[in-house]
Amino acid sequence: MTTIVADQVMGYMAADYQVTSNDGEYAIPCKTKIYEVDIGGDLYLIGLAGLEGPGQIFLEWFQDGDWDDPLPPMESMDENDSFTVVILGPNGLQLADKFMRLTDVEHRWYAAGTGGAAAWAILEAGCGIQKAMETALRLDPYSGFGFEVKSLDGTHEIFG
Repeated sequence: MTTIVADQVMGYMAADYQVTSNDGEYAIPCKTKIYEVDIGGDLYLIGLAGLEGPGQIFLEWFQDGDWDDPLPPMESMDENDSFTVVILGPNGLQLADKFMRLTDVEHRWYAAGTGGAAAWAILEAGCGIQKAMETALRLDPYSGFGFEVKSLDGTHEIFG
């Protein structure tokens, strides 16, 4: 439960700092949901939403850089388990699903997580990523503790 927003034209990704328990009973702040991965001098921003385990497995596989190697099996996942991996890199924006399949995003931006719909609406209205994240955090009880915006040029801003 989170909000992640990526804009492939501007080269930005944003994510909130809240981790919410699966039952929604409590929320705690986290360090980051956006991971920077350098592969051969190319910077990739990897945003993780949902179940932590599968997302971390994907992140470790991606960081290894040998994408011809198969991913570890996800035996513990069932139809109710969900996570989203948002990848912003030099070749654009991609998603990885729970079967670790990559899909190219043709739209300029993508928003994921419980606050994603609110953020997407603000982006469609012509506002930027900062306004989209501020709105999502205000409307979504599962996103919070401020947010960060990282870019492919290496800049990093923290809000809230």
